[in-house]
Amino acid sequence: MKIESQNKIAFTFASSEVNIISRQFIKIIELLTGKIKLKKLYDQYLLENNPPEYFWNDAVKKLKFNLNISFKDGSFIPKSGRLIIVANHAFGVADGVSLCSVVSNIRQDYKIITHKVLRQAEAVKEKIIPIDFSPNRKAMLANIKSRKEAEKVLQNDGVIVIFPSGQIATKENLKLKTKADDGEWKQFVSKLIVKTRSPVLPSYFEGENSQLYHIANKIGQTFRYSLLMYELTRKIGDKINLHFGKIIPFADFEKIDNLIDITKLIRQKTYSLDPNSVYNFNKYLTCLKK
Repeated sequence: MKIESQNKIAFTFASSEVNIISRQFIKIIELLTGKIKLKKLYDQYLLENNPPEYFWNDAVKKLKFNLNISFKDGSFIPKSGRLIIVANHAFGVADGVSLCSVVSNIRQDYKIITHKVLRQAEAVKEKIIPIDFSPNRKAMLANIKSRKEAEKVLQNDGVIVIFPSGQIATKENLKLKTKADDGEWKQFVSKLIVKTRSPVLPSYFEGENSQLYHIANKIGQTFRYSLLMYELTRKIGDKINLHFGKIIPFADFEKIDNLIDITKLIRQKTYSLDPNSVYNFNKYLTCLKK
């Protein structure tokens, strides 16, 4: 009975953020591009009845991700103590799965802040703090509750994993050589840092989604959402390079007198982990001076 109920989760990114016609369009595209394959993998996972604490590792195995993890000299994930892990949002679901897989191998007192539609798998339901991007009061109140939950995790010396941009990296233009990035980061993360006096561990994912995804992004939100399952399916069997930098102690943030500059600092520290450092230097130096 338990497996049957878990089997009924909604495998879709069609949420109340878009109208009913858009939701139906998203569901149709998902069905045509990746939903069936992903649902089959999830059903196989349920039949294996594995311990929930191994969910992310099991997901990495099912999706056949080849995780290539590198730690900058002196960097590490501490086994105890409050910590905020930030990352750029290169791909979508693959980012959260990969990052949580790494963290869960070291400690279990973590939670990830992510889109509410991902908080359906029973195995990790309590590990996900949902963010609702719907444009209504209910969503706003839910997000306030989520912020308080994140604060509580950190006050209890746990770990919060967050993608501060709140959006997946896209291209400024559709030129093939243009590199995607996830735009300006929201000050939500800086407020969390200051409120809980937490250190920050920056991490960086190499790569980006397909050109088709970036074209869809230019058309609109509905088209972009409709391809998220397709992009996850594309990552099956792929190599994912994840770089961790050095922990930024809270003392460094105390020297900065505003949230905007704190946000810019952690973003710059994150993007500086990109092996293509020449690309980042001018762009993010300019960003810091704004």
